[in-house]
Amino acid sequence: MVPVLGTVRTSSKKGVRVLARQLNLATSRPASHKTGLLLGMILAAGLLGVGGCNNSFVAPSMTQPQATAKFAYVANQVSGTLSGYAVDPSTGSLTPLSGFPIASGVNPNFVVHDPQQRFVIVADIAASLLRVYGIDSTTGMLTEVEPSPYVVEQEPRSLAIDPTGRFVYVTSQALNSVTAFAIDAEGVLTPVTGSPFPTGGSAAFGRCVVVHQTGKFLYVEDLDNVYAFGIDSSSGALSLINTVAGPTQGGGLALAPSGSFLYAVGSGSNSAAIFSIDPITGVLTPSGTSPLALQDGAYTISIDPSGQFAYTVEAGQTLVAYSLQNGGLTPLGEYSGALGSLQLAIDPSGSFVYAPQTGSENNISGFRIGSSGILSALPGSPTPSGQGPLSITITSQ
Repeated sequence: MVPVLGTVRTSSKKGVRVLARQLNLATSRPASHKTGLLLGMILAAGLLGVGGCNNSFVAPSMTQPQATAKFAYVANQVSGTLSGYAVDPSTGSLTPLSGFPIASGVNPNFVVHDPQQRFVIVADIAASLLRVYGIDSTTGMLTEVEPSPYVVEQEPRSLAIDPTGRFVYVTSQALNSVTAFAIDAEGVLTPVTGSPFPTGGSAAFGRCVVVHQTGKFLYVEDLDNVYAFGIDSSSGALSLINTVAGPTQGGGLALAPSGSFLYAVGSGSNSAAIFSIDPITGVLTPSGTSPLALQDGAYTISIDPSGQFAYTVEAGQTLVAYSLQNGGLTPLGEYSGALGSLQLAIDPSGSFVYAPQTGSENNISGFRIGSSGILSALPGSPTPSGQGPLSITITSQ
């Protein structure tokens, strides 16, 4: 799996049809437990325009420049498991941790860790539950923290934790609101007073949620719009600041490490939308668009900690690298190895990027980020995962 610039790709429509068929054959769950899986298949096929949320946004503000990757955790939606890996900080290679995979409900579809590296939180889209796990800092093993799991609003799709590690925010596919929890030092969640907080939009499908590096603002994307919220520093409660039109069938957000810009993509849009962020008020102001390389929609976007490079998954299967210049995106290359990937993860040092591959692949593709932003496949990549990997998070040391 050697990435090639200008690679010849199969038809995106053919690719997603094959992916949907493979996912359908991969599970034998009773029909009552297929809600999240079947929706995931539809989303991977781009029929509802759903993308993936970048959950590594806290890295620029919470991670020291010398920080390196330690553990990686992957949510496998089809097999209902979590995979765990040790990350070699020099080579980027993933080594399965002892005791994994572990069972994690019906359809775990999103995983994130807190900035202090204490907990992993997993959303189960079919069961409408959140699970909280404590991280063993030596072995990487996860232990569910009582009284987890927690019931949440229908079909949780995306999670974000504020930079202080005190608040957890959840968006759901079935609602146009954000559910908020306080998380204590033991990993126990308590609903924030006033939660859930409505976006005021007419479309449900809360695709992505990210928290600003300052911890003062939160941004949410649905199929139509992007919403800016203010965060009460004491309670974690949200207040709507403003609403701007987002990409068609929106699904992916990424904050620039400077905190000055928010980037949004959608599977129904052939351009990335760029918004400037007022540092005092958090207000979003449209500041232009950048054409996407493949002109076939994007499912997710991630920005490296230096703020020099961005990476997307386009046409449902192709990883695309960009340089960030004056806020705009300039294509650098296209790479195979992201079939059905709805999320990318960049390690804390900005040296490696990882893409979960679902369908028949069921693995994690890893790439080294060169000094110019161009990618090269890691030795031994891809690494096997459980069935239907959709989300990955990487802790630091």
